[in-house]
Amino acid sequence: MDTKIVIVNNEQQEEEVDLVTYLISKDNRNQYIVYTKNEKQPNGDIVIYISKLIEENNIKKIIEIKDEEEWKNVQVLLKEIANA
Repeated sequence: MDTKIVIVNNEQQEEEVDLVTYLISKDNRNQYIVYTKNEKQPNGDIVIYISKLIEENNIKKIIEIKDEEEWKNVQVLLKEIANA
C-alpha cells in the first residue's frame, strides 16, 4: 500500500494511514473510504477500517457507519471488488 493519507481520529489527532480504496454507493449519494493502520489481528490478518466520507464546509471528514442497511450496502460493494 503506497498511498498515505491523513485522517483526524476521534480524539481530534491527525493520523497517517494507508488508503486501500474508495467506494461509491450504487446511487452515487455516498462515498466511503477503506484504510488501514497496518495493525495485525492475532491470526496475522491486517485490520481494515471502513468509514463514510462526508464534506462539511469544504472539509472532508470520515464518520462511523451506524445504519445497518447502509453497512449491508457497503458489504455488497466490497464483495463486488473482491469478485472482480
